[in-house]
Amino acid sequence: MKFPVCDFADSEAGFYSQCASCPIDSSNPGCALDELEDGNYLFEGETPNGGVSAIFYFKDNEGNQVSKREAIHVEIHELDASGLLVTILYGMVDPEGMIYLKKSHRQDAAGSDNA
Repeated sequence: MKFPVCDFADSEAGFYSQCASCPIDSSNPGCALDELEDGNYLFEGETPNGGVSAIFYFKDNEGNQVSKREAIHVEIHELDASGLLVTILYGMVDPEGMIYLKKSHRQDAAGSDNA
């Protein structure tokens, strides 16, 4: 699967890496992410693990929610059409792209809430 699906960068193999570290504000037309009222970000479209959307949670080293530009860590929750959790990806935001640390298994995701 190639990502991003935005107007600012060429699609490359892989997924999410470019969005997690992209310096472009999501309010710009053509960005693949929409900033939500709670400060998280929504991607709508096919995800690598069979979801139809994904929510990006950007965090600092202490686990506090921070802006995308200040983030050290990111959690990406992939959701199915019913809004149920498919998987969680954990990574570190790096200027060269996101470094994946851990991917949840379906049974791990099933025991987690979506928020």
